[in-house]
This record gives sequence, C-alpha cells and structure tokens, in this order.
Amino acid sequence: MAPMTEARLERRARRAYELGRAAWASHALVFVLPLLVVARLIGRPPELVFGLGGVAATVAFGAAMLHRRYARAVLAGVLALPVIIRSLGIVPLGPLALDPCIPASVVSGILAGAYLAARTVEESYRLSYWLVAALVAAPLGTLGCSVVGGAGVLGLVAGLAVGTLPLVLRTGLRRS
Repeated sequence: MAPMTEARLERRARRAYELGRAAWASHALVFVLPLLVVARLIGRPPELVFGLGGVAATVAFGAAMLHRRYARAVLAGVLALPVIIRSLGIVPLGPLALDPCIPASVVSGILAGAYLAARTVEESYRLSYWLVAALVAAPLGTLGCSVVGGAGVLGLVAGLAVGTLPLVLRTGLRRS
C-alpha cells in the first residue's frame, strides 16, 4: 500500500465530502420521483414524463447540491404542483362545451405562483430561490396541464406569472 501523503489524504477527504453532499441532496428526489411514477401510472405519455421529469429531477438534485435553501425551494416547487383532475370531464353549455381543465390550469398556476411568492418572501436570496422553485413547479405542473394541450400549459405559465406578480411588485425580487 502506498504511503498516505497530504495531497492524497486531501483528495480522499474531498471525495468523501462530495459523496456526503450528493447523498444529502438526493433527498430532494424523494419528492420528485414519486410524482413522476404517479404521472406515468395515470397514463401521461412516457416521453413527456421522462423529458419533463428529467428536467425537474436534474434541477432538484443540482439545486440541492448547491445549497440547503435550494432544497427548500425544491420542496416549495413540488408543493406548488397544480393537481389537475382530468376525470371532471367536459361540461356541456348548450351548443358549446367547456373543458374545466383549462380554467383549472390557470387557477392552479395562480395558486402555485402565490404560494411560491409567499415562500420566496421569507428567503434572503429571493431571486435564486424563486427560480429554483419555479423550475421545479413548472415541469411538474405541465405534466397535469398538458392534458388539454398547449392551452393548459400556457394557462399554467400565465397563472404562475400572475400569482408571482405581487412579489415582483412588492419586493422586485431583489436580493436582501
């Protein structure tokens, strides 16, 4: 066995430190991965689940690796997930029909944006916290809102923007 030099000891300690951080950061995936499994079980297309889920999981893990506050942002993004229940069906309105999923996407986006705004105000690094939370919430929310196509996704995005608007107007997302 080679003698333990100071440089070798430092590399070994650094590797152990980084593995520990990665193990700690992987807890963020505990929130994201079950949602992807559920999305797949309820019939969402695999390419959508794997594509958006891959983005959400990568952002969640990478952000949690960077700092503990971003792990909290991941949790906020997951909790802001708009749950769209497709089983509501189409509501007939005389000769027209209303799909309740489109308004539900907008309302869910507004509620998610308001929730993220309320959580972001409590943080000291508001812009980065909000970005991480939104980068987790948007792909996960898209899994539900894409049921009705692009209109549902646009509704979600518009809702997130409107829900976050009070935060932007109040604080300007400035760094405290």
